[in-house]
Amino acid sequence: MLAKRLIADKYPNILPMRCIAHHINLLTNDIMKLDWAAKLITECKKIVTFFKQSHIVGELLREEIIKNLVKGGGLKTHVKTRWTTTFDCTDSIFRCQTEIRNVSTYFFIYIFELIILKNIL
Repeated sequence: MLAKRLIADKYPNILPMRCIAHHINLLTNDIMKLDWAAKLITECKKIVTFFKQSHIVGELLREEIIKNLVKGGGLKTHVKTRWTTTFDCTDSIFRCQTEIRNVSTYFFIYIFELIILKNIL
């Protein structure tokens, strides 16, 4: 703050501008300290991790996204040190919610059929 004030006093034609990206980063970090926001991103990370780590279900989701022409691509991972990924992660789940539901239903039916067949055979 002192450096900014000294420059503003010495050079009145230079406007002291704050870095908007830094302020958004600070704001995002403050929001992420709230319980509801921390819980939300934790649940989003679980969803993304499930689809990224499961090859079969992940591929089914990618196919659904391509088939339905979802803009913005697939699920995005949240990275704590990159504040923009908080939005990217939650937005990707919102954009792909229909495809996530479809794939989850397919996967549940597939597992259910495997259990039934295993018990019958």
